[in-house]
Amino acid sequence: MSRHAQIEYEPDGDVLCDFHEDNSFVRILLGPLGSAKTTACVMEIYLRACAQKPAANGIRYTRWLCLRSTYPELETTTIKSWYGIFGEEFGRFTWGHPPRHHMKFGLSDGTKVDAEVIFLALDGPNAEDALRGMELTGVWPNEINEIRKPILDMARGRIGRYPGMKDGGPTWYGMFGDTNMPDEDHWVYKLAEESNPEGWRFFRQPGGVVKIGDDWVVNPRAENLHNLPDGYYLNQLGGNSEDWIRVYLAAEYGFVRDGRPVYGEYMDSVHCREVEGIEHLPIEIGADFGLTPAAVVGQEAPNGQIRWLDELVMEDAGAVRFAEALTEKLNRDWSGYKISNMTGDPSGNTRAETDEDTVFNVMSANGHDFVPAETNVFTPRREAVAVPLSRLIDGEPGLIMSPRCKQLRKAMAGGYAFRRMRIAGEERFTDKPDKNHYSHIAEAGQYLNLGFGKGRMIIQRTDAHRKRYAHYGQKPQMDRSDRRDF
Repeated sequence: MSRHAQIEYEPDGDVLCDFHEDNSFVRILLGPLGSAKTTACVMEIYLRACAQKPAANGIRYTRWLCLRSTYPELETTTIKSWYGIFGEEFGRFTWGHPPRHHMKFGLSDGTKVDAEVIFLALDGPNAEDALRGMELTGVWPNEINEIRKPILDMARGRIGRYPGMKDGGPTWYGMFGDTNMPDEDHWVYKLAEESNPEGWRFFRQPGGVVKIGDDWVVNPRAENLHNLPDGYYLNQLGGNSEDWIRVYLAAEYGFVRDGRPVYGEYMDSVHCREVEGIEHLPIEIGADFGLTPAAVVGQEAPNGQIRWLDELVMEDAGAVRFAEALTEKLNRDWSGYKISNMTGDPSGNTRAETDEDTVFNVMSANGHDFVPAETNVFTPRREAVAVPLSRLIDGEPGLIMSPRCKQLRKAMAGGYAFRRMRIAGEERFTDKPDKNHYSHIAEAGQYLNLGFGKGRMIIQRTDAHRKRYAHYGQKPQMDRSDRRDF
């Protein structure tokens, strides 16, 4: 047994420090490449092993399981990272099935650490059966986004069973994992951003890069920068797609899509933040109608900043049900605010063939006096949102959105997109966004911003463009979406 084989470790970043100091049963660390996520998890095993209460014989017993989705990844990445920090001086490493590192070393207080670390690849034979029989202190799923949640649910049932009570039981037991940013359909995203289960905590590090204008630059708030070579992030920008940069370098959620996002200006870590309504300032509402109606509640602050505060999204609902649901939401969540304006899709003024009534009439009969937006032309609608997204007001983004707007957040981050066209030899997209379950809430946000007056300038430019060519007896040259709407 090695004598005093200890390591000095200082995490470089506030999120890393919070991760180590937290004692939640499940902790997941999310961040960009190079942010020391793996190192933090490696050191977490060491720190917890050293903090384990010693048994009567003065030995601190723990047993840990490291999971990886495939054996090649386990061998070339996870074990390599582990062994780069803890060599043979900490105890014997054996390449069995599975590989193990039995760490035995002394501490300066005279106690000894006996920590067994098991490395298991889930693509190996009988991996799940081996997992069922383990008695563990804790589990580290490396790259947790690549591991199926049922496997982790099974692993959690093996935690807290070592050391036994005769040796004092585990001082702390639980699961901690690391990952790059998953997409919106991933279980990690749903737990972190939607359900927030009790006993789980998610630690999101700042991105390694941020976008200023059209350029990606190194984020001065990035963690672990002091341990990276010069140009680490900038050298990875060239040759990689915008989506790849957003996920692996900027630490933005990567969404599953086969298209081009309508709002490339949107950055989740910049534009989405905790925000409350401004007291004594009225709220406004934007809505898109149809059988998948949606509404966005917002305010325009005195300095011109737009705040998207809440949302309502429904499926297979007519105007009456939508009106009732909107009434319930406003009474429940926004009863202390006056409503100054309600702006809706102008097509809501079209009479239905069945009863010759309009959506606006139905909404008005239920207490919601919507007025048609100035236009439903796509370009002004998009610019009404894109312009404040790109602005800074008093050092803050010109548009911010509350995490309460869950569906709208997904839409802005890429669910609302131009569909990829199947054309051999080149990459092309449709000139209007794909109609899907993200488009309705996104368009409700557009109508809200039109109600704030954010589309008037471009609408005026469009009208002037038409008048300029009127005396030639021809229509102005615009994109196809504008021609059709006009």
